[in-house]
Amino acid sequence: MKETLRAADDATTVSEEQTIRLIRELIAISTVDPPGNEMEAALLVEQVLRREDISCRIFDLGNGRANLVARLKGAGTVPALVYSAHFDTIAVDESQWTMPPFGGVVREGRLYGRGATDMKSGLASMVCAAVDLKRQKAQLDGDLILAFSAAENSSGLGAAELIRCGELDGAGAMLISEPTSLKVFIAEKGALWLRASARGVSGHGAFVSDWRKDYGNAIVRMAHFINRLETLQLDVAPHPHLDRPSVNVGKICGGVSAPTIPGSCTAEIDVRMLPGLRPETVAEKMRQLAGENIDIAVIDFKPPVVTPANHPFVRLCIEACESVLDESPEVTGVPYYSDATVFAPALNIPIVIIGPGEVGHSGIADEFVEIDNVLKTNRIFSKIARQYLSRARGACREEIP
Repeated sequence: MKETLRAADDATTVSEEQTIRLIRELIAISTVDPPGNEMEAALLVEQVLRREDISCRIFDLGNGRANLVARLKGAGTVPALVYSAHFDTIAVDESQWTMPPFGGVVREGRLYGRGATDMKSGLASMVCAAVDLKRQKAQLDGDLILAFSAAENSSGLGAAELIRCGELDGAGAMLISEPTSLKVFIAEKGALWLRASARGVSGHGAFVSDWRKDYGNAIVRMAHFINRLETLQLDVAPHPHLDRPSVNVGKICGGVSAPTIPGSCTAEIDVRMLPGLRPETVAEKMRQLAGENIDIAVIDFKPPVVTPANHPFVRLCIEACESVLDESPEVTGVPYYSDATVFAPALNIPIVIIGPGEVGHSGIADEFVEIDNVLKTNRIFSKIARQYLSRARGACREEIP
């Protein structure tokens, strides 16, 4: 860890070997949510940052869950920039993997493991960028805040706690390192989760005389409702970066045994939301389709997030990508949600997502990240911090209308 510092703004003091080592160490710690176990990963990152004399603090959220906040101090003359990432990952079905999911195997320019794409590589890039700025003694006019959270894949507990404790108060912009394949994402769909509960009449299936008619079977009633979802009309204009809303029935529970008529059945439904589409409107349209034997309840709503394409912070991020990639990145949106759905309403600041991970590879078997993309991301993140945390770029700090 004693490499010679290079003065060039485009250079990095963190080697490829050091970057890969950090990602592999993070992958070796299972942070599958639930239960999370983010504390162990937070302690690892704390060790790396403290070794570089970067101030950091771990917030114990209980049951092995934790947030970490680190701060690279600037002169305090401009608002802070937040690097945001989450520790937790999606579950693993090891029978589907040909690589050890927590092994961090490196092969032919790729690093494999759960979280390689979503989003331990992005988190590591943010750590490496902060370390690089510290080693180069970068003169920052504002603070760089590293905000690493728990439970992004489920409850958003970590992001909510970061807002509650005030650690991000006064920040001017946020960069999130979710997987984007090095594209610049300025919009993300919201997520509305609903539970449909069908009521039926319990009984013995042997006494059903005409199974083509409604005989009180809650599962059959639910099936008819799900079929009617094809006719659901969600009246909202397509978004230039988010296309149209989508509907997915992700879970069904009901019944006791094959010969028993089920008296109840539940289904959980995910609707990916666009700006302008209200959760109450969607729930009411579902109720109209459901009919008298099915109740619809809202489980959770995560609002969509959009930063205007012409916002100065967006332009700054594009310029940083162009200088590293030697081409203009695609500027678009994504159907997943991130911790931005918690941060944006609370902070009212521009939020951009850029990450080395592959879009659409979150949660897949043999999840991987291209090592070359990680190294490029290290440089992009460092450039964005240098440029944003400069008084010369004060125009970047405009509020979202």
